[in-house]
Amino acid sequence: MKRLLTAAVLVTAAMTTHAQQWDGVVTGKISVIDVTGAENYGFRVFIGGQQMCAGGSGFAFLNKSDDNYKAYVSVLMMAKAMEKTVVIFSKMVSGQCQIGYVSMQG
Repeated sequence: MKRLLTAAVLVTAAMTTHAQQWDGVVTGKISVIDVTGAENYGFRVFIGGQQMCAGGSGFAFLNKSDDNYKAYVSVLMMAKAMEKTVVIFSKMVSGQCQIGYVSMQG
Protein backbone atom coordinates (compact mmCIF):
# COMPACT_ATOMS: atom_id res chain seq x y z
CA MET A 1 0.00 0.00 0.00
CA LYS A 2 2.83 2.39 0.86
CA ARG A 3 4.46 1.74 -2.55
CA LEU A 4 1.19 2.49 -4.32
CA LEU A 5 0.77 5.76 -2.42
CA THR A 6 4.37 6.76 -3.16
CA ALA A 7 3.91 5.99 -6.86
CA ALA A 8 0.67 8.01 -6.96
CA VAL A 9 2.38 11.02 -5.35
CA LEU A 10 5.30 10.85 -7.81
CA VAL A 11 3.01 10.59 -10.84
CA THR A 12 0.89 13.51 -9.60
CA ALA A 13 3.99 15.65 -9.04
CA ALA A 14 5.33 14.83 -12.49
CA MET A 15 1.99 15.58 -14.15
CA THR A 16 1.68 18.91 -12.30
CA THR A 17 5.15 20.03 -13.37
CA HIS A 18 4.54 18.83 -16.92
CA ALA A 19 1.11 20.52 -17.06
CA GLN A 20 2.60 23.95 -16.41
CA GLN A 21 4.16 23.91 -19.90
CA TRP A 22 0.82 23.54 -21.71
CA ASP A 23 -2.15 25.76 -22.55
CA GLY A 24 -4.55 22.94 -21.76
CA VAL A 25 -4.67 19.66 -19.87
CA VAL A 26 -7.91 17.70 -20.10
CA THR A 27 -8.73 14.30 -18.63
CA GLY A 28 -11.65 12.11 -19.65
CA LYS A 29 -12.98 9.61 -22.14
CA ILE A 30 -13.01 10.54 -25.80
CA SER A 31 -16.58 11.28 -26.85
CA VAL A 32 -16.04 12.11 -30.54
CA ILE A 33 -13.31 11.71 -33.16
CA ASP A 34 -13.57 13.70 -36.40
CA VAL A 35 -11.31 13.27 -39.40
CA THR A 36 -10.91 15.73 -42.27
CA GLY A 37 -8.23 17.01 -44.66
CA ALA A 38 -4.64 16.28 -43.64
CA GLU A 39 -3.65 19.87 -42.72
CA ASN A 40 -7.13 21.22 -41.83
CA TYR A 41 -6.97 20.18 -38.15
CA GLY A 42 -7.09 16.73 -39.76
CA PHE A 43 -7.65 14.52 -36.70
CA ARG A 44 -9.88 16.06 -34.03
CA VAL A 45 -10.68 14.71 -30.58
CA PHE A 46 -13.46 15.83 -28.24
CA ILE A 47 -13.77 14.93 -24.56
CA GLY A 48 -17.36 15.37 -23.45
CA GLY A 49 -17.76 19.01 -24.49
CA GLN A 50 -14.81 20.22 -22.40
CA GLN A 51 -12.74 23.17 -23.58
CA MET A 52 -9.43 21.59 -24.58
CA CYS A 53 -7.21 24.60 -23.78
CA ALA A 54 -7.54 28.16 -22.52
CA GLY A 55 -9.23 30.23 -25.21
CA GLY A 56 -9.54 27.25 -27.54
CA SER A 57 -12.45 25.24 -28.84
CA GLY A 58 -14.05 22.00 -27.75
CA PHE A 59 -11.60 19.88 -29.73
CA ALA A 60 -7.88 19.22 -29.82
CA PHE A 61 -6.24 18.42 -33.14
CA LEU A 62 -3.37 16.82 -34.97
CA ASN A 63 -2.32 17.45 -38.56
CA LYS A 64 -0.81 14.72 -40.69
CA SER A 65 2.53 16.57 -40.77
CA ASP A 66 2.78 16.59 -36.94
CA ASP A 67 5.66 14.69 -35.41
CA ASN A 68 4.62 11.19 -34.27
CA TYR A 69 1.17 11.60 -35.89
CA LYS A 70 0.56 7.88 -36.42
CA ALA A 71 1.41 6.99 -32.81
CA TYR A 72 -0.90 9.69 -31.42
CA VAL A 73 -3.76 8.63 -33.69
CA SER A 74 -3.27 4.96 -32.80
CA VAL A 75 -3.34 5.60 -29.06
CA LEU A 76 -6.34 7.94 -29.27
CA MET A 77 -8.35 5.55 -31.43
CA MET A 78 -7.50 2.64 -29.14
CA ALA A 79 -8.56 4.70 -26.10
CA LYS A 80 -11.87 5.52 -27.80
CA ALA A 81 -12.51 1.89 -28.80
CA MET A 82 -11.60 0.57 -25.35
CA GLU A 83 -13.39 3.41 -23.50
CA LYS A 84 -10.18 4.30 -21.64
CA THR A 85 -9.50 7.59 -19.90
CA VAL A 86 -6.90 9.81 -21.54
CA VAL A 87 -5.01 12.91 -20.49
CA ILE A 88 -4.46 15.27 -23.41
CA PHE A 89 -1.95 18.10 -23.14
CA SER A 90 -2.28 20.80 -25.80
CA LYS A 91 -0.84 24.12 -26.96
CA MET A 92 -2.74 26.99 -28.55
CA VAL A 93 -1.85 27.20 -32.26
CA SER A 94 -3.72 29.59 -34.57
CA GLY A 95 -6.66 29.79 -32.15
CA GLN A 96 -7.03 26.01 -31.76
CA CYS A 97 -5.65 23.40 -29.36
CA GLN A 98 -2.91 21.26 -30.90
CA ILE A 99 -2.17 17.96 -29.17
CA GLY A 100 1.38 17.73 -27.89
CA TYR A 101 1.28 14.89 -25.37
CA VAL A 102 -1.15 12.04 -24.64
CA SER A 103 -1.37 9.61 -21.74
CA MET A 104 -3.81 6.69 -21.83
CA GLN A 105 -4.86 5.56 -18.37
CA GLY A 106 -5.34 1.99 -17.10
